[in-house]
Amino acid sequence: MKNESNYHNGGEYKIPNSSKNNIKNSKKNPEIPEIPEILKRKRVRRLNEKGEATLQPVKVQRYWPDINIKTTTTTSFNNASGTKKVHISEREVAADRRRQRLRERALERRRQEEERLKELETAEKNAEATQIVEENMKQILKMKMIKQQENCLSQAHRETILEREKIEKLAEEAETMKLKEREERKQESHMMVASVVQKEKQKEFDEEASKREVEDIDGIDEQAEYEAWKLRELKRIKTDREERRAEKEREEIEKRRNMSEEQRMKEDMNHVKKQREEKTKGKYMFLQKYYHKGAFYLDKDEDIFKRNYAAPTPDEAVRKEVLPKVMQVKNFGRAGQTKWTHLADQDTTKKDSVWSKNTPINRSTTSKLGGLHGGFDKPTSKKRKTE
Repeated sequence: MKNESNYHNGGEYKIPNSSKNNIKNSKKNPEIPEIPEILKRKRVRRLNEKGEATLQPVKVQRYWPDINIKTTTTTSFNNASGTKKVHISEREVAADRRRQRLRERALERRRQEEERLKELETAEKNAEATQIVEENMKQILKMKMIKQQENCLSQAHRETILEREKIEKLAEEAETMKLKEREERKQESHMMVASVVQKEKQKEFDEEASKREVEDIDGIDEQAEYEAWKLRELKRIKTDREERRAEKEREEIEKRRNMSEEQRMKEDMNHVKKQREEKTKGKYMFLQKYYHKGAFYLDKDEDIFKRNYAAPTPDEAVRKEVLPKVMQVKNFGRAGQTKWTHLADQDTTKKDSVWSKNTPINRSTTSKLGGLHGGFDKPTSKKRKTE
């Protein structure tokens, strides 16, 4: 490698002239950063980590594609004299120089940008200041010119200005009066239109009221009027009845909602009992047969289950009590007809009969009847007791 003797001399590192110049420039120019002392100490400590009591040389090898590895450097310390010898390879020196150049370029670029920004800010400030100064100068010149013109006006010209101001004031007052009169006329026209519209509406209302008047047709057809009134009255009665029924149903529903289960059951049983008591029972005719309607399917709303089963059949519709005595039987003319017709004819349990009265003859006769003394003792047991 070129200038190898500049970097190595007996294993000791010598700072090249370019590096010395950079160091001098960095001291003169504070913007160039200097390598801190702590980084140097860390580097030395990292080199000494592998050795315990005595310092061992450290071999440094890095990959450099364009530079051939020729030598390695070692680092050693002389504790007696307090001096140190650092052996650094050419690669590290080249890397330091390259980093130094990059740092210098970055600092130079930053310095140039800062200078450019300062120049732009200065130019903007100068332009603003110049514009403000120019505007102030224009305003001052304008005020001066106005004052000069006022000072140069003659007495006659001043009077003309006063008259002109008076004329302008009178013109403004006249314009104001015109606007006021115009507004008043507009309000008057609006009021007139409103009054006309109100009159037209009142006229239309009167015409409609006259049309709505009912013609007096009373007494023309009293029968038709009576029938119409009758129909209206029936409809009203029907509507009132339906409303009362609906109101009663709503009250009943609300009442049952607030009741307990036992109370509902009790009320249902009372309702059924009341219906049974209120139900009209059919009256049987003389010698009419009895037909049982059955005990099933009575909860259905069919007409067949709502029939009157107590009504007589077509064969029994004849009133047999007006017939002769011999024909007052259930099946007249049928073979094997018995002489007994009905129990009402042969009943002997009437209370008004002779046998039901409390007389001495009846009492003596009853005492002699068997089975009326209240005992059923065995006859054999009585004989044994008597013997």
